[in-house]
Amino acid sequence: MRLFLSLLSKQFCSINCNRTLFQSIKNSSHYPSSLNKNLCLSINRYQSSESILSQLDYIPTSHKLNCDIYILTKDGGLHVHQGPFDRAHICQQYGLEPRDLQKIDTDLLINVPIIDVRQNRFICFSFRRIRGLVESNRSIYFVPSIDKITTEPYGVKDTVHWERIAQAYDRTVRFIHQLYNERFINHTLIGNDMIPFEFRITEINLEAVARGLKLKENELLTEFKNVRERAYARITIGSLRELALLKEKVDKYKRNADLAHKAITDVLAHDEDMVGMYLTDTRQREMSDHIQVELLLEACTKQMAEVRRAITDLSDSIHTLENATGFMLDAVRNELLSFEIKINIITMGLGLGAFIAGIYGMNLTNGIEQNPHAFYSIAGASFVIISGVIAVAIKRLLRYRKIRLHRSNKNYIF
Repeated sequence: MRLFLSLLSKQFCSINCNRTLFQSIKNSSHYPSSLNKNLCLSINRYQSSESILSQLDYIPTSHKLNCDIYILTKDGGLHVHQGPFDRAHICQQYGLEPRDLQKIDTDLLINVPIIDVRQNRFICFSFRRIRGLVESNRSIYFVPSIDKITTEPYGVKDTVHWERIAQAYDRTVRFIHQLYNERFINHTLIGNDMIPFEFRITEINLEAVARGLKLKENELLTEFKNVRERAYARITIGSLRELALLKEKVDKYKRNADLAHKAITDVLAHDEDMVGMYLTDTRQREMSDHIQVELLLEACTKQMAEVRRAITDLSDSIHTLENATGFMLDAVRNELLSFEIKINIITMGLGLGAFIAGIYGMNLTNGIEQNPHAFYSIAGASFVIISGVIAVAIKRLLRYRKIRLHRSNKNYIF
């Protein structure tokens, strides 16, 4: 159908171009220049329509899910299934509805975290660098495929960017698998067997989210220390650019931490969601019978709050550095203005001396031409006047530069 519509659009565009060209030839048979102009316009319209249709041809099909599926079983095994997969097949195999799949298959760059609970069926996790379903006996993760590069999402710059995102998803799932085996398979503690599988994976998933944000916060903290040292040593355009980029990154990850924290608190605010998270024990429960889930989510909320606090402190430090940099630039600007005013004062004094010299340089009789001491007297007087004017102006400038928050005499300005 899409191929048929594309061919139909091209045929329609060619008919319109031919009709426009025919009308232009008919109406301008006596004007060759107008004919050439209309011909060029028709060609440009045809080329623009071809470019638009070529872009439409590259829009990827939406019935394929370009990802690999990682399945973590209850016994600690991790099974990888290579994609892409048909969306209808995914929904049928894992008992999903199309709206559930849309929550998992979100934008890789702009992701709004969410924990969606389907009553006694599964728990949907859609966070940055982790997308998956938690069932009573297995956990299913959807990881972007490294080998299959598509044009989705449109914000991905190139192949290297896509591979970096896919590797981040893969590392997150590998970390979850390793942590699950260490905590519940290899070193089983007393009482761990009593914890249902969905609660184990839920706790580890949220720990992985907090760990990813914490690692990024440490990376940004190291970058901030380097930028601060360079800024305090010498302020350059490069250091200001680095500070602006760092502030943008920190604001971005601060929003990610806030949204992740909000996703957990939203589940804590709804009793029916916490009751629905019991996938192994499917007996009928009261709305207040969810103490185990509530304690689990409160512990994860505390971890996320600590990450938020660290990122907020880093954001405040960047804001302080930005203000300090602005103060230093203002101080340098004031020094330049002061130097410029001093140059203007000296120029004013020399201009006064030039004025005196110009008066006595006139070819007019003034009565002191024959005085042998006239030159030295006028030169000395001019020097004294110039020095006095410059000294008084500099003294007033220094008084201007003194910042006094309180003056005993309000009428005394200087």
